[in-house]
Amino acid sequence: MTKSRRLAALLALADADLEAALALADIGNRNAAYHCQQAAEKLVKAVLLDLGVESGVEHRIDVLVAKLPNTEPWRARLQPLERLTPFATTFRYPTPGGRIPEAPDSGAVKKEITIIESLLKMARSGLLSKDDSAR
Repeated sequence: MTKSRRLAALLALADADLEAALALADIGNRNAAYHCQQAAEKLVKAVLLDLGVESGVEHRIDVLVAKLPNTEPWRARLQPLERLTPFATTFRYPTPGGRIPEAPDSGAVKKEITIIESLLKMARSGLLSKDDSAR
């Protein structure tokens, strides 16, 4: 698969995760947080791919963002998304004592969705157009 196809696929899947996150947040479903994290993860992996940095099978956003060079402008843009790393598991599994965690506030999840949407828009216009012009 070409780099541009992989970039487009990652961004399309991030869009789909955001769509799911919004739909689930609207009904107060705890899995909205998971899809929010998934969208952020795919966005970070798209940026890494664009820069030629292999993301591997890593899923922790903080670890992925740390792979970006300190001077890369995307690093500063993506660092705030590190707070979403716990969303991958926190609300989807019971605690060791068997307690089901309280679902995240849907308003807070929707704020995260808005932030990711903005970054995805920037990525679509920057990464994909840059990759197309390199051909």
